[in-house]
Amino acid sequence: MVLTAGAVVMLVATLLSAPAPERRVLYDGGSFYPRVIRLEHSGPANGTILAAITTNFGSQGAGVISASTDGGETFQQIAAIEDPAAANGAGICCSFLYELPSPIGAMPAGTVLWAVTVGYQAPEGQRQTRQRLWASSDVGRNWRHVSDIAVSPNQYNTWEPSLAVAADGTLVAFYSDETDKANHDQKLVQVRSADGITWTDYRHTVVNTDWYVRPGMINAIRLPDGSYFMTYEVCNNDLVHLCSAYFRRSADGWDFGDPYDLGTVIRTADGKYGRHTPTVAWSAGPGSAGTVLVITEMLVEDDGSISPGNGKTILANDHVGAGPWYEIPAPIPVEGVNNEGCRNFSPYLLPTPDGKAVLEVTTDYDGPVCKTYYATGPLTPARR
Repeated sequence: MVLTAGAVVMLVATLLSAPAPERRVLYDGGSFYPRVIRLEHSGPANGTILAAITTNFGSQGAGVISASTDGGETFQQIAAIEDPAAANGAGICCSFLYELPSPIGAMPAGTVLWAVTVGYQAPEGQRQTRQRLWASSDVGRNWRHVSDIAVSPNQYNTWEPSLAVAADGTLVAFYSDETDKANHDQKLVQVRSADGITWTDYRHTVVNTDWYVRPGMINAIRLPDGSYFMTYEVCNNDLVHLCSAYFRRSADGWDFGDPYDLGTVIRTADGKYGRHTPTVAWSAGPGSAGTVLVITEMLVEDDGSISPGNGKTILANDHVGAGPWYEIPAPIPVEGVNNEGCRNFSPYLLPTPDGKAVLEVTTDYDGPVCKTYYATGPLTPARR
């Protein structure tokens, strides 16, 4: 059956307006930047889902770790990571949760890592923002500080760490770097470590000759074929599609190509763009050979206007990024999203192993409080 353009539009609208799964509170307090993983290298604990958020206990910044043993139906808090570098209102932000697929130094496969930005709210004369690495050897219940991935050399901030193990077995950390203010407002950079303690080989990942262009919010995953897929936003280069989501690929997880090439924008056949805070996941479906899923804070039309699917859409591609992307309704529709620090800010996806459904974690206001929610919904694409 061949659908007309009008029929496709109506079908997409129907799917996006279908009743969403009931969202549940993951953390009943002020929280943001949620992340979620399924353990795959932890022996008897395999299949356990871990979720992380950042919050504040008074003036103490902390990460809260929760676990689910029933496939994401329910979560229970199992740990709180109170980083001393985030005490006294110094600030905590932008954490990342990761399970080692292979040993790194003394850390065996199955070690759970938590990377986090701290110190960005310290007074300017005292500020040295840090990207901190923590590790758990008991599936998220107890944690120890391993190293500082990066320490700002001046008062300008670094942000948003993410982790991946490259093909050569080294642990790679990516982050946003504002410390080179003479040349760039912000750039994406990377370092690597053979043991999780010593970090070397600082290099640009995405950068632009225009000082105002700000790439940020970087995430990279390893695909089943061993290659790597990276997403990030690029701000201030397109004033119609502000902070659009881009991607690039790598064969080895370290070399992602010319850092001055901004990459490929993520766009649907009818011209929709994902904007702000992209994150990426690989799913066994709905594509017959697997599907790359990207979720962003916002969705806009080709002219930059707010799309009907804004705050409630996953963008999907069955060809490892080649060609146009298509829309899938997100499990948690968030209304009124418009580039702020809470509503649908940096949502995250965890597909089920069979690729038929996806767990989403994201944030939304409950009155004046920004809370983290979770829900699982089907990976049902709009027909194209």
